[in-house]
Amino acid sequence: MVLRLRKWGGAAVLRSVIAVVLLASSLLVRAAEPMGIATIVEGKAIVIRALSKLHAAEGVRLLADDLIQTDNGTFLRIEYDDETSIELGPETLLQLNHPSRRRAEGPSLYLLAGWLKLASGKPDARSKPSLRSTRVDVVDLAGVAVVRADAATNAVFVEQGTARWIDRRARGAQAVVMKAGDFLIVSRDKVPSLKSRPAEDFVNSVPRTFRDTLPVRYAKFQGRAVVAKNEGGFLYADVEPWVDAEPSIRRQFVLLWREKADDAAFRAPLERRLSMHPEWGPVLYPELYEPKAEQQGTSSGRGPVAGKPEAQSPATPTAPAMH
Repeated sequence: MVLRLRKWGGAAVLRSVIAVVLLASSLLVRAAEPMGIATIVEGKAIVIRALSKLHAAEGVRLLADDLIQTDNGTFLRIEYDDETSIELGPETLLQLNHPSRRRAEGPSLYLLAGWLKLASGKPDARSKPSLRSTRVDVVDLAGVAVVRADAATNAVFVEQGTARWIDRRARGAQAVVMKAGDFLIVSRDKVPSLKSRPAEDFVNSVPRTFRDTLPVRYAKFQGRAVVAKNEGGFLYADVEPWVDAEPSIRRQFVLLWREKADDAAFRAPLERRLSMHPEWGPVLYPELYEPKAEQQGTSSGRGPVAGKPEAQSPATPTAPAMH
């Protein structure tokens, strides 16, 4: 440990201690958030929680900020005690939060890729559900909406009720009302398209399990907690899409996963693709971010040994820009 502290330097050690304290605090906050219950699990669904990789199963409690990944052909339904529900289709990546929870910059329920069906709960719920995806926010949902996200587009279909949408690409964009039957497409480098009916290719590709209105099953599992199977630690490949996500999303994982940088198999791709996630720089190379050492005299008052040059303090490099 002494060698490690010397290598990192005092400032880096202090950052690590602060990170541990903040992580513990964040876990306590997450524990106080409303818990969702996986009420239907058809196929394989993985949950990344802190440093663990879990398998979802019916009855498993799901916590705020859990990262959920479904396989091809998987259907997962999550319910809350206020009857709000979230359904995930195949090949979906989601950061889970109760849909009414918000961060300073917007909704905290975040769809990175795949299919999601969101249904608002009881009319007296504390606030209306919202969802953030890569290009669009869906806010103030009173009804049911189906959302698809891929590399090229975000698509939103309001199946029942009303919602509002915000184009995330435009700073200060105003929310636009959507009513039942409305269909929105937001594509890369194109003007958003809002129509009164969904496109045929969207209808044909909607997961079959999304076509039915399912009964509430929360009460069935409320009284018995199911323990998720724990695989232990996750691999870089399990979380690569999140490490390389948009800056406002990926930055949170530097604190959460910083000790993974000591795992050679995880560290290697982090270093190789550092330009995709430059905020990992201080974790991977802490010595490059230390303040410039001040010249100090020796306590004995003696000068440098004859014939040996004085050690020069290396210039502190400019930290890479955060994105």
